[in-house]
Amino acid sequence: MALKLSLRRRELVKPTPDKVWSSHGKRWNFRHTVYDLMLSNVALGMVTPFLAVYAMALGGSNSAVGMVTAIPALINTIMYLPAASYVERQRSRLNTSIKWWIQARLLYLAMAGVAFLPAAELRTPILLAIIGLQAIPTVISNVAFTSMLGDLFPAGDRAQLFSLRSMYGAVVTLLSSLAAGILLDEMKYPTNYAALFVITFVAGMWALRVCRRIVEAPVEQSACRRASLWQRVGTPFKDQHYGKQFTAFAVSAALLHLGINISTPTIPIYYVRTLGLSNSVIGSLTLAAGLTTMLAYPLWGKVGRRSGDGAVYLASVLGLAFFPVVYGMNGAPAFLIAVQLVSGVFTAALNLSLLNLLLQVVRPSDCANGIAVFNMLINATGIIGPPIAAEIISRFGVRDALTASTIVRLAGCIVYIAAVGPGETVRQLMAGTRAGARRMRNRMRGRGRGRNDSVREVA
Repeated sequence: MALKLSLRRRELVKPTPDKVWSSHGKRWNFRHTVYDLMLSNVALGMVTPFLAVYAMALGGSNSAVGMVTAIPALINTIMYLPAASYVERQRSRLNTSIKWWIQARLLYLAMAGVAFLPAAELRTPILLAIIGLQAIPTVISNVAFTSMLGDLFPAGDRAQLFSLRSMYGAVVTLLSSLAAGILLDEMKYPTNYAALFVITFVAGMWALRVCRRIVEAPVEQSACRRASLWQRVGTPFKDQHYGKQFTAFAVSAALLHLGINISTPTIPIYYVRTLGLSNSVIGSLTLAAGLTTMLAYPLWGKVGRRSGDGAVYLASVLGLAFFPVVYGMNGAPAFLIAVQLVSGVFTAALNLSLLNLLLQVVRPSDCANGIAVFNMLINATGIIGPPIAAEIISRFGVRDALTASTIVRLAGCIVYIAAVGPGETVRQLMAGTRAGARRMRNRMRGRGRGRNDSVREVA
């Protein structure tokens, strides 16, 4: 009993920075990063799906609704490299992320007040301006936090720990979306949207209170370097040790996301104008994908631990590449739900492997800059993809746009296979399968204690 109390007291003691990778340090940081993500994902579930709907409620045109996603993508593309340069000069990445997150989350209160402005014609432009302004501190915070996150856990534990963290976050996102839909239906406009943004603000500030308890790993402050924009962009590509890996991964991921951003505006048009689906059916499709995404995170964490994050990424690209063209084959709701259930599994693989692989293909000393360059490329596809989709739809039709999305996604898959080599990828997958079979046999024989114990103790 005394030993249990002693261990319990130890769990409540904040570890020192030099003990971040100790058993107690990993448990502490895992727990607090999970709580932070869960509270932060209230915004992802409540605000993100309904921001475009809010713009329409304010009287925004179709082009204004498109700007809800285009403006952040444009600002992110411009801001990522300056953000990386700024983060590299800071003493603490944790304090930097918290400071800028406060500013970003305060703007939710400003969004809540837009609907009450007396000049109705100014409401949508002001909302778009707030969205664009919010993107600036969000970029800085994301660069700082992501570069810090990679140092909190050993590389061998990241896949499974990040998968569990993502699963818990996905649960909150899903529940928040459902709660937001009920809230918007039950309350009158504009009070319903005001309540939505206030709840999001409170949850976000609570998340920052939790975030302050994370123990940041010791990091050497980068020497202040003066480099031009093109030098910063080229650094991760030209790195002698990491350059080839980064190039293959970045080009593949950019092509995949270009395909995704071609289908993103196409699918709502497919739902409404081609199929004439009701709001309840559209909501059930989102729910189906969200459920399987949430449940698949632990599965892919185990696959990544056994076979490597490259195998998880390849599986995700292959699985998601054919999604658009298959989705356009049959408009029956039951068929669409089935496809969404399958796509959710591979979406979890993509979300997990992107972060883990990115941390592996950038030089640790250039981590912030590498993350910024990668995210700049991904966000650039968010600017290019929708106009391409609009042009294809106007000339050929919705299903041709879905086919174009599949072709571009497959190109991303081919780039990655060509760089890694199909033989190596198959070898990793087979090795993972054999390792999984051995682990299952050992468990049945009562000898299942192994490498995953460290992860199990942390989680």
